[in-house]
Amino acid sequence: MESSVQVETTGDPHTAVHHSSAIPAASSATANEDGSSEGYVLVEDGSTTTAKKGEAATETSTSKATTTASHAISYRPDIDGLRTIAVVPVVVFHAYPALLPGGFVGVDVFFVISGFLISAILLKEGAKHTFTYASFYSRRIRRIYPALLVVATSTLVVGCCWLLKTPLRTLSATLVAGTLFGANLQLLTVDEGYFDASVKENPLLHLWSLGVEEQFYIVWPFLVSVLLRLSVRRALLTQVVFIGCSFACNVLLLGVDGSNKYAFYFPLSRFWQMALGGLLAFDHAHLKTVAIFVAAKPVVASTLSLMSLGVLVVGYAVINEADAFPGFWALLPTFGALGLLAAGKDSPINQYVLGNSVMVFVGNISYSLYLWHWPLLVLAKAHFPNDLSRPWYMQPYTMMILSVVLSILTLYLVENRTRRHPSPLLVPCLVVCMVVLGGVALAAFNLPASFSLPAQRVAGVP
Repeated sequence: MESSVQVETTGDPHTAVHHSSAIPAASSATANEDGSSEGYVLVEDGSTTTAKKGEAATETSTSKATTTASHAISYRPDIDGLRTIAVVPVVVFHAYPALLPGGFVGVDVFFVISGFLISAILLKEGAKHTFTYASFYSRRIRRIYPALLVVATSTLVVGCCWLLKTPLRTLSATLVAGTLFGANLQLLTVDEGYFDASVKENPLLHLWSLGVEEQFYIVWPFLVSVLLRLSVRRALLTQVVFIGCSFACNVLLLGVDGSNKYAFYFPLSRFWQMALGGLLAFDHAHLKTVAIFVAAKPVVASTLSLMSLGVLVVGYAVINEADAFPGFWALLPTFGALGLLAAGKDSPINQYVLGNSVMVFVGNISYSLYLWHWPLLVLAKAHFPNDLSRPWYMQPYTMMILSVVLSILTLYLVENRTRRHPSPLLVPCLVVCMVVLGGVALAAFNLPASFSLPAQRVAGVP
């Protein structure tokens, strides 16, 4: 790994040449931000800064969190690698469930990463009194909307061409909710849970996780603003109470109405995973207990990263659809991811396994890959429901390859271009496009016979 990391930006605060993950380190006032569960880092000011590897972390001890020194943000390629460890099992599980029965818990890893990175930027901006909700949510829109618009629009178009009325209505309902980042709440109204066969026929089922994250982004900035007004001790206690209440909600909702769907989709039952990432970011920003400890004891950091990776592997291997998930089972992927984040970028596992170029590249396309893979798998199966007669170009392995190709194209042709676009009209245009897409989806939901080409052929419509 290089001894320094150059982060270069243009004058637009929403653009970044170096797309990556970030943590609070210790010197200059550059701020980075993770765009989503699978997003990239955005540099928040218009400067050019170099974050030195191994730079000492210093902070004046104060009674108030608001008086913390400015936190520089240094690039951590291992977090991009951790995204790879999250997204690849999800894709493999959806394509070949028996091959990796616990692969779906990769989403839980994304939750922890997202909470860690988003909290880092919120704490920094809050301490500098530069945070505004308008700026925060405009960055969310720039990061999340472009790829989502492309994938959701493509899915709706193919759905109109291939699906009959009932599955098209299902797709449209989730899409309408997805444009409002409420897909998880819409799925709560469905009788079946996440692991039931009929639900798996929904090409946009996976938007539930975006809903949970965006709902967290509504609550968390307000809570962080409260934390910054408290003493460090009270801020820590507040976070622990929040995490405890959320985890208790997760456990208590298991089995309600004979289903795990409430624990799975309900946002409060998932917030604890992102808040744990936020707690680690708070420690990095205000106490540096973990960072100093792992820096002083490299053997401990190496052991922590190795054990955490092992915990993740065990979770992927032993958790399955029959388990009461999330519940206590969710502790495995959550603390596995948290341990890898806490170990720091210089531990051998993080530096040489997670931080290698292949892992980093896959991590960079992880958001688009997550969006593309599920609709491709579901629509291919819907068009050729018989596994034995399904042609090779519609097989799961082909859809996996296609999803990677589309993800790369989406990254370079859509995400990077829109993220770097300087126009202040971009965000309003993206919002208008999302509203229009939601309106079309609503029309398809109410008039599926008018949008479903197979239904029209069955009815003999010319």
